[in-house]
Amino acid sequence: MQILKTALLGCTVFLAVSCGGDSETQTVIVNETKVDPNQITSKDIEALDFTDYMLNSSSQTKVADWEKLHELNTQADFLKKGDLSFFAGSDSIVKVFVGEFKAGIPESVKTNVIQARVTALETKLLKLNGATELDNVSKKELLQDIKEFLEALANLNLQINKKFEKDANNVGRPE
Repeated sequence: MQILKTALLGCTVFLAVSCGGDSETQTVIVNETKVDPNQITSKDIEALDFTDYMLNSSSQTKVADWEKLHELNTQADFLKKGDLSFFAGSDSIVKVFVGEFKAGIPESVKTNVIQARVTALETKLLKLNGATELDNVSKKELLQDIKEFLEALANLNLQINKKFEKDANNVGRPE
């Protein structure tokens, strides 16, 4: 008797073939795991149309002490791969994170424009967190919330890059 086992995309297939005498027996057992059509995948997120900005190397150096920004950028990378675990956490955990995020803003980037971006990011993060906790949110709505969050984070990163570029090009006026 020969037994073959193959696992393909969440499906397990067992095939047993027995040859003996005049009869041939075949047994096929298929176990299928159901795929949730509302589950967010990396392909869904890749299909979102938005411009993503990352911190350039100069900005990364200047905000190296802002650990929560780096953590949020890392979590956004996980989100782009379809991992919503950070964003689907308890709202109290996310609120504590936001508080620490805002409290940790380095003085070198504490400008009105960047603080406005932080506030927009906070709003989108809390909205995404709230949407992930609801059972009746459609995949389309959740993807829209993900897109808005990623755009808000990209805009913050862009604004930080612009701030340090402007500072580097600020030569001063002659007197």
